[in-house]
Amino acid sequence: MFIQVKFIELVGFILFFYMYPFLVYPLFLYILTSLKKPAKVKVIDSTYELPFVSIIIAAFNEASSIAKKIENILSLDYSMNKLEIIIVSDGSTDSTVAISSGFPNPNIHVIELNERKGKTHAQNIRVAFSKGDVLVFSDANTVLEKSALKNIVSCLLSSDRIGCVSGNLIYLSNNRIIGEAEYQRYDTLIKKLESNFFSAIGVNGAFYALRKRDFVILPDDIISDFVEPLEIYRKYRKITVFCENAKCFEEEPHKNNEITSIVERKSRIVVRGLRGLFYVKELLNPLKHPIMAFELISHKLMRWTSTWLLFLIYFLPLLYFNSFGLRIFAIENLVICLTFLFYLVYKRISKRLPILDALFYFLSLILAEILAWYYFLSGRTFKTWTTKR
Repeated sequence: MFIQVKFIELVGFILFFYMYPFLVYPLFLYILTSLKKPAKVKVIDSTYELPFVSIIIAAFNEASSIAKKIENILSLDYSMNKLEIIIVSDGSTDSTVAISSGFPNPNIHVIELNERKGKTHAQNIRVAFSKGDVLVFSDANTVLEKSALKNIVSCLLSSDRIGCVSGNLIYLSNNRIIGEAEYQRYDTLIKKLESNFFSAIGVNGAFYALRKRDFVILPDDIISDFVEPLEIYRKYRKITVFCENAKCFEEEPHKNNEITSIVERKSRIVVRGLRGLFYVKELLNPLKHPIMAFELISHKLMRWTSTWLLFLIYFLPLLYFNSFGLRIFAIENLVICLTFLFYLVYKRISKRLPILDALFYFLSLILAEILAWYYFLSGRTFKTWTTKR
C-alpha cells in the first residue's frame, strides 16, 4: 500500500509539471493581467501620417491563392501610394509567378528564385531591397480584414518600445479537422495574455509587422515568426505585442483527419522551434532576462520537453521491480493499444464526435513532439515547406 501511494504521488508530481505550460502558466498570466488594462492604440487615420509599407509574401506553388491574396491587399483600407507588394516565389513549379506578374500595378514586384530554399531565406533575400519603413509579412493563403493593415501599423508605431506586432489569425471552420481551430484559439489566447503581461513569445507567421530598421537576418533553417521577435528583443530590448484588431483569416490547413497529416506538419514546426530556441538560448538565462526567460521557459521549453515527462510516467512502473509495477505497465500498454485500435475504427465512421476528434488531435500533437525530438537529435533540419490545402 505504501508503494502504491508513493507511486500515485510521484505520478501526480510529474503530471503537474506536464500540465504546467498548458494550463497552469496561462492561468497564472490571466490572474496577473486581470486587473491590468490593455494599452489603447490610436489608429492612424491621416494618409499623411501613414508610413510606407512593404508587404512581403513568400510563396511556393500558390497558384490557387496568390491572385486572391493580391486582390485582398489592393482592397485594404490603406493608401496604395504608400504600399508595395513583394511576392517572392521560392522555386515554384506552377503558375504562381505568371499570375502574380499579370497584375498591371507598378507597386507589385515579383521575385523568382530558381532554387527552393525556404520561407526564411525568401524573406531575407527581399528585405534589403524593400522601400518600406514598415515590413509586413503575410502568407499567400491569408485573407486580411479591410482595416487589418492600418490597425497593425498603428499598433507598431504607438510606442518605440514595440519591436514586433502579431496579427490575430482566425481559422475558418471547414469541418476538415476538429481540434486545429480550437488549438489556434488557445495559442492566440496565450499570446494575448503574454502581450498584456510583458511580451508575446513569437507571432502569427500569417500576418505580422516590424520596422525595417529592426529587422534581423536569420539562418535559413530558423523559423522566422518565432525567432525574429526574440532577436529584436535581444538586440534592441523591444517587445512583441498582440494586436487583436489586426484580424486575418485562413482555412484550417489539413486536407483530412488523418493523424499522420497532422504529425507531419506539427513535427516540422516543433523541430524548427527547438532549433530556434537554442539559437536564442541567451534569453533562457533568468539572471540576464528574468521576465523573458520566465515566459520563454514556460511557454516553449517546458511545452516542447513535456514529452519526456510522458516517457518518464510510461517507464516509471518498471522501476518498482515488483508485481504492482508490472501490472501498471501492462495496463498502460493495453490502453495505448486500445486507443490505437479505436482510432482505426473511429476514423471510418461518418458521424463524428467533437470531443473525440479533439482528443485524437491532442494525441497527434504528442506524437508530433516525439517525432520532432527524433529529427532534432539526429540533426535533421527543415528549410522548406509543402502547402497542405
